[in-house]
Amino acid sequence: MTKKTLLAGLAITGLLIGATARAELQPRANGAMVYDTQTNLTWLADAAIGGLRTQADAQQWAASLSFGGFDDWRLPVVAPVNGSALRLDYSEDGSTDIGINNSGANSELGHLFYASLGNTAAGLTHTGSFSGLVDPNNPVGPVFWTGTASESGWALSFFMGMGLQDQLATDTLAQAWAVRVGDVAAVPEPGSVALMLAGLLAIAARRRQS
Repeated sequence: MTKKTLLAGLAITGLLIGATARAELQPRANGAMVYDTQTNLTWLADAAIGGLRTQADAQQWAASLSFGGFDDWRLPVVAPVNGSALRLDYSEDGSTDIGINNSGANSELGHLFYASLGNTAAGLTHTGSFSGLVDPNNPVGPVFWTGTASESGWALSFFMGMGLQDQLATDTLAQAWAVRVGDVAAVPEPGSVALMLAGLLAIAARRRQS
């Protein structure tokens, strides 16, 4: 195998890997939402739509949000990586709940960053079809709230520019981003339901006449 052939093969492999990572994310509602097929979560495509808020305000905003015909939005959450209690010591292998490489489905933002978008701890290089994931004035940001409290007066957050999950004081201003469980495409729009019902009624009427 020549050097050129090897390099070409590596380049193609890299493209395939990148495409696979991003293929998990499917646009919904004309691009206003994004569905993650791995985690069964639907995200708002505009990550900055919630603005900067304290953690309590961010939770209230997400819980009261009505978007795309759905009102069951919330902040992304973190479940303990060990399955029992949050580990708040720093690690770089994802073995605790603070640090980098938290790519498991227990961390909804971490899984999105590492697994679905295909980024690494070297930084944010893939944003998919999302907007609002890059802060030109802050290379480690933007910082997103989670709905998971860590200690009294503190909650877990995610530094999107560097793939870091860490604690923030809950009165800090950070970005609010909403997510919901399930695929929005699985629910027919009211107009589609009406058309389906009309079709079923027409079929039933023809059967009665025959």
